[in-house]
Amino acid sequence: MSHITSQNLFIGDFPPITVSQCIEDALSAQLLQHLSDTVTGGVIGVSATFRERCELSSIAFSTLSRVLVVHIPKSHVPRPKDGAKLQQVFRGRALLQERILLSPNFQKHAFRMDQIATALYSDLSLCIDDGVDMLSVTTHDRGSLQALMDAMGGETTLYKGNVKALFFGREGNTASGVALRAWATCRAAMIPDMSRRFSSISRINTSALPKAHLTALAKLFREGERLDAMKPTHVKNEVQSKFTVKKGAVNLTCSRFPTRIRPTSNQVIQIETRGTKTTTNVTGRVHKVSGRSARVVVNSPIEGDEILSVTTIGKELPTCAESFREGVIRKALQNATTLLSQPFFKSVWLPGEPPLWPVPKAQHTKTLVYFPGRALNNSQEKAVETILSTSNKDRLVTIQGPPGTGKTTVIAAAVLSHDYAKSNRTIWIAAQSNVAVKNIAEKLIKEGFDKFKLLVSKDFHFDWWVLFLYDICVGSSAFLRYCRHEHLYEELEARLIRSDLFKMSVVEASRLLLDSKVILCTLSMFSNPNIDVFLRIVPVEMVIFDEASQIDSGDYLPVLHRFQLTLSKLVFIGDDKQLPPYGQEDIPELRSVFEFPHLRKRALFLDTQCMQFT
Repeated sequence: MSHITSQNLFIGDFPPITVSQCIEDALSAQLLQHLSDTVTGGVIGVSATFRERCELSSIAFSTLSRVLVVHIPKSHVPRPKDGAKLQQVFRGRALLQERILLSPNFQKHAFRMDQIATALYSDLSLCIDDGVDMLSVTTHDRGSLQALMDAMGGETTLYKGNVKALFFGREGNTASGVALRAWATCRAAMIPDMSRRFSSISRINTSALPKAHLTALAKLFREGERLDAMKPTHVKNEVQSKFTVKKGAVNLTCSRFPTRIRPTSNQVIQIETRGTKTTTNVTGRVHKVSGRSARVVVNSPIEGDEILSVTTIGKELPTCAESFREGVIRKALQNATTLLSQPFFKSVWLPGEPPLWPVPKAQHTKTLVYFPGRALNNSQEKAVETILSTSNKDRLVTIQGPPGTGKTTVIAAAVLSHDYAKSNRTIWIAAQSNVAVKNIAEKLIKEGFDKFKLLVSKDFHFDWWVLFLYDICVGSSAFLRYCRHEHLYEELEARLIRSDLFKMSVVEASRLLLDSKVILCTLSMFSNPNIDVFLRIVPVEMVIFDEASQIDSGDYLPVLHRFQLTLSKLVFIGDDKQLPPYGQEDIPELRSVFEFPHLRKRALFLDTQCMQFT
């Protein structure tokens, strides 16, 4: 089935485009030859559409004059009883891989080649060589329109509105849409200036990767995609009803940290207000966010004197940590990182490959357990000893314990023992949530240890601190207990370093850190590019992850990649019977480290109840 179409993306005149379509089991050598015969300069553009679960729905291959769209049925593999159809599918895939995907005669270009390469392997068991990830040339956010236009040759050469509609609207998911996107990919790759830029990008050659490596990368990439797909397109922001208006902007005060208004360029804020007689709706965009305060520039005058609702419309862009995670996988596909050979990566994702640990620079003497507050039980003492151990067999430690078995005490005891021994080794302690990090900091102070710093996002400073505590308190009596321990939070506040203060000299950072060799932060903070100044003083050597059962294993990739030269020990502490990683209910494939059989088998177990829970 073929038809003729034309493009409306690039300014200028271009010849008509012939678009051919077929179901996967009808893919033939003739169709592939028709495409190959029109290739110019060895360039083929590739684009794809995906289903809700991020599985391949169709894939398009394009030259400047012809596009071939291959539709992939929902069930990628026909039932075994349908032998003839099964043979046709596998024959077509073999032809596609031989004639196009692995052909040394063609460079395959795609804006997101990492996505296409991993999908080809996950869904069709196919590899691709000489793949060019075109968005790798841009410094803009990969999910932004600006990045796309940059990779297409620049805004001045494009019909911006049409590009946005095709690549960011529903139009791009149709057969005609994916064909035009593939054509645009080919066209951009052949612009002389862009061709020179693309030539410097490391190629993706998945056929060169061992099966176990490619399987791990494809799985990690797909899980990240599915987590991103789960993000809502509408979020109710909880704000105080009173507001002010100044110079065409509405000043709002957020009530809860999880639903706060965030600074973003791709989302719209809808505000519903109530006056004496009517309710009105206005839309606008976030101009500035500082703590709980948000300033929204609206497109029409706001009426009324009370906020009824505030809604953020549009899916949130990937966070710095999410982009970092995806970027690490892309670098591994491009063979631009040593991630796959790192012993920590092998210890988690490649259990069949024994890790090769580097020889330590200096011999460490055994560190004795020191915890003067009270006696540890046998399982706690064993856990602390293992955390302090410098043996290769204890480079990666998993510690499990039900509620009340003293997991936070184990962390505190390890820190105090480390400090008492005057060890030069640094310790970074991280958790998924601000609350978990706060609890660890609180515990350290209660045990008399104050030589630590707490790195926090500028969005999470003291005006959120009290509200956050109130959210987790049960009733007013619990909040009063907080008030009685207010000195504790004043001590914490004195140890906070906010992210808006990170840009400083090494001398300034040294003065701020003093003699601290222990740093606390959330897991996402490890992806913040501005912590480099602290890393020069307190390198990441040992990392202890608390509440590790709530962390998807793929979220550790930025840590393994960024700190590969200094990282010497990983400790995971948690309770696999409590909250699983976010999204596991919808994505069962997500796993914490406790759900890897080979890691679970060697986990230490805290077996003594220290506290009573009701």
